[in-house]
Formats: sequence, structure tokens, C-alpha cells
Amino acid sequence: MTGPFLIDVALGLPGLGTFQYSVPERLQPGAQIGKRVAVNVRNRRMIGYLVAFSAARFVDEVRDIETVVDDAPILSPELLELTRWMSEYYQCSWGQAIEAAMPAPFKRGRFLMKSRAKKTTDSAEVVDPDEHPLTASQDAAYRAIAEGVRSRKPHTFLIHGVTGSGKTEVYMHAIRDALAQGRGAIVLVPEISLTPQTVDRFHSRFGDSVAVIHSRLAQARRVEEWHRIRKGEARVVVGARSAVFAPVKDLGVIAIDEEHDGSYKQDETPRYVSRDVAKKRAELEGACLLLGSATPSLESYYAAEEGKIVRLELPERIEKRPLPAVEIVDMRRQGDGRESVFSKALEEATRETLAKKEQVMLLLNRRGFYTHLHCSACGYVMTCPNCRIGLAYHFDKAAACCHICDFRSAPDKICPQCSKSRIHYFGIGTQKVEVEAVKFFPGARIARMDTDSTSKKDSHETILRAFKRREIDILVGTQMIAKGHDFPNVSLIGVISADTALHVADFRSAERTFDLLTQVAGRAGRGDVPGRVLIQTHVPQHYSIQAAKSHDYRAFYDKETQFRRELSMPPYTRLVRLIIAGAVEGEVARQAYQLTRWLEHRLGEGFKVVGPAPCLIAKEGGNFRWNLYIKGPSIEAINPPLKAALSEFKRQKATLTVDVDPQ
Repeated sequence: MTGPFLIDVALGLPGLGTFQYSVPERLQPGAQIGKRVAVNVRNRRMIGYLVAFSAARFVDEVRDIETVVDDAPILSPELLELTRWMSEYYQCSWGQAIEAAMPAPFKRGRFLMKSRAKKTTDSAEVVDPDEHPLTASQDAAYRAIAEGVRSRKPHTFLIHGVTGSGKTEVYMHAIRDALAQGRGAIVLVPEISLTPQTVDRFHSRFGDSVAVIHSRLAQARRVEEWHRIRKGEARVVVGARSAVFAPVKDLGVIAIDEEHDGSYKQDETPRYVSRDVAKKRAELEGACLLLGSATPSLESYYAAEEGKIVRLELPERIEKRPLPAVEIVDMRRQGDGRESVFSKALEEATRETLAKKEQVMLLLNRRGFYTHLHCSACGYVMTCPNCRIGLAYHFDKAAACCHICDFRSAPDKICPQCSKSRIHYFGIGTQKVEVEAVKFFPGARIARMDTDSTSKKDSHETILRAFKRREIDILVGTQMIAKGHDFPNVSLIGVISADTALHVADFRSAERTFDLLTQVAGRAGRGDVPGRVLIQTHVPQHYSIQAAKSHDYRAFYDKETQFRRELSMPPYTRLVRLIIAGAVEGEVARQAYQLTRWLEHRLGEGFKVVGPAPCLIAKEGGNFRWNLYIKGPSIEAINPPLKAALSEFKRQKATLTVDVDPQ
């Protein structure tokens, strides 16, 4: 190369471009695409990623890089291309997309770690390592997938199987074939709480070739696992959302269990959806993408209906086990109008279950002891001063807490609005259910599993293993107990309130309710003990609850898509959400309206701008928040005019966040 040795460096900074640097002669032999480099940015040392060599200078003054960090590239050509696509699709910088794919220590320039013994699954329960014979429907699904793996061409399969139908066994058969061809696999699960159980199953089948990646791993362990994968020592990766970026060589299969789950959406920039990133990665690497669920996302099922992906059905449970009987308890007919955690039916069913030495799971999708504190005289609600949402009372902390910014305060005793002592605890949370269960069922061994009770390292695993060993009789929890777990001795599921998510201002609220009820019902009757599910609700006739009662996904899909079509909402259109936030509410509102007008003039036919309006959480962390939505035929169609409009729009004392495919 004549003249300066110029390179393009991607940095984890906002903005859609790369930065040009020159490489001193002494560092040129080590400069390779995919390596990290240390550079100076406004007198600050930063770690960037060498993504290309520059043919020509495009800035007046080019600085030298300080050093090349890595001995070998840490980003493969496929991961570089994947992150480049992410930067365009999710409207972020290439560097931000790359950093979403990297373990945290790598972003700070660390790479070589002290070698240490790999942590194994010593505490794992013994699982039969032999392959289980497939049912006819499992075998048909597996054979279709096996043909796709052999072809080394990208395919997407939706495995729609009722709870307990053996979707995981189909994944493992497909992965076995990929390994036999010298290829690797990634398995995604929606909750960290599911990872230990899934790792146990895959470790029993594939041994030390299994690696684990999720956010609660110690950083040193996460880097160690990343190295094992990159070197090819681990060929099967199990993990949560970010495991989709694992540096697996010659990737053959990506399996996403419970593909409908909202936790596959990243809630900070880049706000990616693992399902869509996995689909793109499969396209780039000629892999098969397996989307498994008893309650597929409407987008995936619609794609199958349109013939864009292949649907494979698993309509029956393993060994012909029946689906649990589901009963709806109309809470409008309970008692004298006072709030009650347990209906008479659920109380009696729990006593019967405990008497038979069987286990119970109680679901409430709400943390804390009570939902909020309010004054029955004037209606005052105790709210967070930073976020303007009701504070939840936590019994163990004896405090009212904000679930957004973690603000805490002693609960009001006298109403600050009307000065009357009429403050009441209104609503119920998981802690309240736990306390009431102790009162109703003395002698029962009761545990709670929610965000608060599982904040310590390995606490998920500790609770779940104890429950599986039958050391816990009643497990109270949020949605994390509803997904994917397999406990053969659970014969009763009680849903304390099916209405929690149903009336939220979200067009997916009915879908989330149906998913949650169907998934938690699927935890019952998975062994030799027949299952029973009691759903307590104030709206028993709602179609999502009725469809969950009869385990009828198609009935729910037909009804829900009718509404979506009428409202022109996904899957019939695509959405991008823009969030404007700042400390001065009037200025935030002004800029939101100004941005709306700009977009309406620039987007043209086939697009629609909805809003602006205050966000559901209108204030968070001291900032006021407004949002607006753009509807269009595809994200690829929305992004170019949106990008052009945003480059012109001048923000003053406010931040702008782009959320593609909001969940």
C-alpha cells in the first residue's frame, strides 16, 4: 500500500459511520480485519474494531492508532457482516452492534485471561444420556430438519408443539447430525432460570462440548467459555439472548426455545430481537433456524401461513400424556367484594394436592407484596418522584419501591393530599401470595421465585433444584416459573390473577396473556401424575382466557389476527418506535411534535406516523418521555427515509432512541 496505511475503525459510539485512522509502520504487520485496536478519541483512549482497510483518506487529519490489541482476529467475517447488518436494520452504529456481540471485558481491551479449570456441571442431576425414541410427529419434524442441515443452505422451521410434546428432543437430534458433519450449534432459552436445566440435558447428551453463555456468569467464566467456543473445543452453546453471537465455527443449527418470548428483545441499543438476528445469521452461514413454541409469536405463525417458513407440528404430548384439565374461576363471584388471594376452589385444590404429596405452582406476574398504596378517601396513589408510576410495597424491605429506578421510601401513613389516615395497600404481588400461602397451608414448604428472590448468583439454580428434589411443596413465582420447566411431580397450577397483563396499554396484551396462561398450564401433568390448572380471573369470557382453557392456539390466532388486521398492526405491518426524552417536559413535547411533522413530510405513501404521546411510563430516572410510532410495509422500507429524516432533525437538550420492532 502506498501512502498512509489507513483503516476504518468501528467504535461503540452513537452515529452511523466508522472512523478513519492510520497505522504506524511498526504495527502494520499485526493489523488485520476483525481485531481490536486502541485509539484516541477526543483525548480519551477507546477500544475499537478494525472493520476495513481504507483506499483513500476521507478526513483532513488522520490520527495513528495506539496499538493492535489482539494476536488473532476475534471477529469472524460472518460476525462482522452480521453486526454490519444490525447497524443498518436497528439504526445504531456498527461499533454498538459489535459490542452487543462481545463479552463485557473485551470492550475494555482485555483479552488474554489466566487459564483455569472449566467449571463443570458437578451438581447436575443425572439425566439419561441415551437418545429417546421419537414419536411419529417428532420423527417427521426431525427428518425435515435433517434434510435442511445436510443441504448446508439456510432454512427456517417453526416447530409448533403443545407443551410436553418433546421439542427439545427434536433439537438434540438435529444438533447430533450437525456435530456429525463437523458443524456447531446454538440453543437459546428465554430465561436465565431455564439455563441450568437446559445445560443439564444437553451436557448429558453432548458432554464437555457444551458451553454456557448468559449475563449472570462471572466475567472470567464468560470469557473462558467464549475462548472454548472460538477454539472449537465447545461445539454446542446454550444460553440466553446474547448467545446468538457466540463465535461458533461452521454453524449448522440455531434453536430458539419458546421463540415467542419477549425476553429475546434487547432493551438497550442496539434493541435487537434474537429471533431476527438468528435468522440473518443462519442466512449468512447456511444454517437451519429452529423456532420452537407451544404458543408461537403471531409474526412467526403468520410467516408460516404465508409459506415464508416451514411449520412442523407436534400435536401430542410424549407417551400420549393428556394435557392438563383447565378450570376458570370467576373471581367476581368470590366473597363480599373484598380482595382475596385464594378462591375457595384453589384453596381446596391446593389442600388436596398437598395431601397426596404432590407439588403446586402458583403464578402471579407481579413482584412485591402489594401493587400500590392509595388513599380510599381521595384516590391519591403513592408514586415514584422520578418515574411517575405507582410504588410497590415490599414486605421484606418494609419499603415502597419503584421497579424502574429502584427509588425506595417508607410508606405514607397519612395521605399528603387530603391529610386523612385512609392509606390502603391495594392489589397483590408475589410476596403477598407467599405470606397468604404460609397462613392458609401451615406446614407446607413454600418458596418464592421472582426478580427479588433470585438476585444472588446461582439463586435460580438453587431454587429449581430444590423444587425438583421435592424439597419445596409450593413454588410461588412470576412468569419465570411459567416457561419450559419440567417437574414431573407438579399436579396443580394456580394462576392467582389472569388479568394482570390483559389491560395494559399494549396491542400485544391479549397475546401475552394467552402465552403465559398456556405456558404455565403446560407445567402440570408432565410426569405420571395427572395435571390440573385453576385460572382465577375477573374477565372469564375474554377470548385469550377461553382459548388458553381449551389449549386452542388456532382459535386464539384467528381471533387476534382479525383485530390486528383491522388495526393495521403486526404481523400485517411493521413498527418503529421513536422515544424522545429530556428533563424539561414542554421541550420534550415540542420536539416530539416537530419530529412527527418532519417524518410526515418525508415518509410518503405507504407509511403512517402514529402519535406523538407521552410514554406509558411518562417519566423515568428524572427524564420526561414521549414516543411516536412509524408504520410501514417493512423495516427495510422504513429505514432509509427514517435515517434521512433523523440526520436532518436537530435535537436540543433531549435524547432520541430508535426502537425497531418494539415488543
